[in-house]
Amino acid sequence: MSLPGETAETADAVAHIFDEIDHNKDERICWDEFQKWLWRWNVQHDESEDAARSLFTFLDRNGDGTIDAQEMMDALMLLSDFECKNNHSSLAVTHAEAGQIIRDLDPDSSGGIEYHTFVEVLHASRKGHAHPSNERPHLVLNFDVNNTIVMLDSATGADSKGLIAMVLSNSAWGSIQYTDGLAVSWTCQHFELCTEQPKPGLQTYTEFVVLRNPFPDKKDFSEKTALRAANEKVKAQRRSDLWAFTDPGMPGEVFRHELEQMQEKLLLPEDVRGSNQAADAGLTSEAVQLLPSFLHFLRELKRQGRSFTLIFRTFGNDLPKLQKEIEALCQGWHPLFRKEDIVVLDGSDGLPDYRMQFGSVDSCGTFFRNPTADDHMALVMGSIEQPDSIEKGVEFWDDKEKVVTHEGVHQVFKHYTRLSSQKRTIALRDFYPGWAAVGSTSRGGKPVFLGRMDPGEHCIFFDDHIGPDDPHIVDPIDAHLWPRRFSSAQLFGVHLVRAQPLLSIRDRDYFVKCLEQCEAARMAKLERWHKLKCMVADLEGVRKVLSSFLYTAVPRQDATFRPWSGSRDVIRCQRVPTFAEEA
Repeated sequence: MSLPGETAETADAVAHIFDEIDHNKDERICWDEFQKWLWRWNVQHDESEDAARSLFTFLDRNGDGTIDAQEMMDALMLLSDFECKNNHSSLAVTHAEAGQIIRDLDPDSSGGIEYHTFVEVLHASRKGHAHPSNERPHLVLNFDVNNTIVMLDSATGADSKGLIAMVLSNSAWGSIQYTDGLAVSWTCQHFELCTEQPKPGLQTYTEFVVLRNPFPDKKDFSEKTALRAANEKVKAQRRSDLWAFTDPGMPGEVFRHELEQMQEKLLLPEDVRGSNQAADAGLTSEAVQLLPSFLHFLRELKRQGRSFTLIFRTFGNDLPKLQKEIEALCQGWHPLFRKEDIVVLDGSDGLPDYRMQFGSVDSCGTFFRNPTADDHMALVMGSIEQPDSIEKGVEFWDDKEKVVTHEGVHQVFKHYTRLSSQKRTIALRDFYPGWAAVGSTSRGGKPVFLGRMDPGEHCIFFDDHIGPDDPHIVDPIDAHLWPRRFSSAQLFGVHLVRAQPLLSIRDRDYFVKCLEQCEAARMAKLERWHKLKCMVADLEGVRKVLSSFLYTAVPRQDATFRPWSGSRDVIRCQRVPTFAEEA
């Protein structure tokens, strides 16, 4: 792997590796330290590596270091048949499992598998990472705030009615009528709200509003301020249309009853509204602030004795508004729960304290990102204050007291890993200007660092902007192979969850079910990797299968590889986000 020239990132990477190996911190690396470091990564040679290389080299006909997904699919099915014939039916894989294995190996969903990714998974398996166990992992739970666990939006001024109308707009499916290529009207064709396309060809009302109110062409503006103002005008019109979706005479009037039911679910109990108890919990209106399903989820984690880190992630500066309510929940007196049903998370029972703290370098911080300048990244702990532009840089915090800056992606990763191991609540503010600088794409989004399936930890990110085809607002960084990222195909439903307000408002157990589904998907992935490792590590089996096709390609099997882009999750998903992210 070639490294760039003498940049700060290169120096940081070298320092990070040196620090890992230099166990006694004498600024020298002796042979014993180097050998221990190698053994820790399990770099010893064995037959499974020979088997893997034999299989990969045979399939890589043109020697370019990658193999075709369909060829890999055929080889896996042949190896699976071989194991069955040799009484190892437990190692057999189905067509669906084989397809999922290939998607696990294909980081950019291009249909090409690279050797180093292939071997990475096998090494993870060999170290025990890919064999499922009964031990429950430590959970690292990243939660977006607005429209994921809070249905109040201070950035746009939307109340619960407006936000719920937006939720219904993106859950109602119909047909769009066009005149001269322009979207002019929308007609409801499916009278049951759902988060997936119920029939081919149907589109949500939100899609219609976006098509009817397109952003202006950048070429028509010479000044950025004028373009920004025009874009804001379009956003305001879209919001106005969506907020009115269920009003009398509007296309969504038929869903007015559902809106009222969901509004009711967001109201505090009548005997609590306006009470001192509600005010002490930061609940000054008639509606809840944090979704009841989210509060219930935290209580269930405590009941089940789960080990977890809770990380709030938001572009906005509204985190302090949640502090009182989190404290009320943790101390067991939140007005939504009965006094006889007390669950505490404040450490008073000798277990971890999950109350939110500000002004501490251990419990709050902010990211800084400049994706256009060598992907520069920093994590500043002790404050959620930020500069209003990228140009002010990390120097913005130089004169701030009681802050600690971790600069460079490897230092950020190192500290994020330390934070993730702590059983507590952490408030992190993400950097909107960095995301906006790259066109609101994943590469400038909320960073989350992931490795190859650590058996002791399960990281999950909940955000209403995540899509099955694109992480969009989240930047899933490969912790060991920077600057490589993981794709949605590898993470969706295991580490990335698209929060659905339609469900989280209606169903108290929504987040509990999401966790159960992610953990089941993670166990299935671990089992797939275990089968792959056992099949490919069988040197004799691999050679016998390949020897049959010495002068020909592996014959096509009945199973056809379907790329992630053709999966149900992608084809039937909502095509536009329910909410436009605001700084």
